[in-house]
Amino acid sequence: MAQSFFIWNGKDCRSMGIIMRGPAAIIRPEERVKHVEIPGVSGDVTETEGQNIFNSYIQTVSISVRGGFRVNKVYEWLRGAGYVTFSGEPDRRQAARVIGAITLNRVSRNLDNWAGEVQFYCQPLKERMAEEKVTVSASGAVVRNNGDVICKPMWKVTPSAATAKIKAAGAGITGDNEITITGLTSGVVVWVDSDTMEVWNADRTALVTKNSTGEFPVLGQGVNTVTGEGWSTLEIQKRERFL
Repeated sequence: MAQSFFIWNGKDCRSMGIIMRGPAAIIRPEERVKHVEIPGVSGDVTETEGQNIFNSYIQTVSISVRGGFRVNKVYEWLRGAGYVTFSGEPDRRQAARVIGAITLNRVSRNLDNWAGEVQFYCQPLKERMAEEKVTVSASGAVVRNNGDVICKPMWKVTPSAATAKIKAAGAGITGDNEITITGLTSGVVVWVDSDTMEVWNADRTALVTKNSTGEFPVLGQGVNTVTGEGWSTLEIQKRERFL
């Protein structure tokens, strides 16, 4: 069986002299719900907070370290916030924070082995290690979201007119899901971030969100049709997310 490992903020635990004692669990996050009791009625009503809303969770990893001289280096490394990848899903990463105390106890005097646990407080949705991008050059293009939930892309828009419109239609999308951007110059790129709901100029030094109206378009799970006008190309960083 291959050795288990984790990568924290770009550094493999094995390069720190850390051995994982068994693989990390693959966890499906809990959907965020509220249970409402109705007076005089048995049971309760379960209400979801929204579509694809999940709770964060704690991932506990058992580790061993060879050599007491490494202990303080491990403590220094396993702190703060960042991204973690576990060997069970090597093509995924998720935002996380190291929480709780890390205590490494010496378990072998002769071999100088130290053992303990580290806890990662993980955000529920995972992302690809390398984000997938697609480019479309005509209205009506099909773009597929292979993730498990609706994704909120970054759109690199190359305008062909002073006004551009982008719209996406796919499964699970509600509302118009269309944005209109004005004050554009043909050939001068703008960036539309559907996650932070911002529009940036070409070199991302200034916000031009005030020149936009409508909804920041998202991609439904599966097949989507992207339409619009006033642009020659759209480069779409899809930001697919996985449970």
